[in-house]
Amino acid sequence: MKPDALTQATKLLASTDKSSTQLAAALGRRGYSQAEIAGALERARALGYLDDRRVAAKKARDDLRAGWVGEALLARLTAAGLEEAVARGAVKDAIAEAGWSAVDAGRRLVAARKLTGAKAARFLASRGFEEDVVERVIEPGGAE
Repeated sequence: MKPDALTQATKLLASTDKSSTQLAAALGRRGYSQAEIAGALERARALGYLDDRRVAAKKARDDLRAGWVGEALLARLTAAGLEEAVARGAVKDAIAEAGWSAVDAGRRLVAARKLTGAKAARFLASRGFEEDVVERVIEPGGAE
């Protein structure tokens, strides 16, 4: 006999925080009805087990540290099932919390990967860095 949807949701959330969208999809794959899923999500939120803002904050901090920025970072958060407004707020908060600088972050990334020139520029662009930041990072003596 399969557990009720809330019990299953709790088990899924025990291993890793998930967004509401991710949890709903996981419950759906396990055969729960839309009504069961909705009830489980509501109860999990009320108990504090499910919090999209907490998930967004953690993912934004982690992805920012990993070198994702701008629209690329926002796309990663929304792909995780987070609402755009929640994702934007989390990114803004993560940047402020970290005292983050795009140029410094870009320099650390290319130095860690030993990239220069066009390879460095392509890599930074793929991570969402703006063109002017890329230019300051890869140009010798580029000013902040």
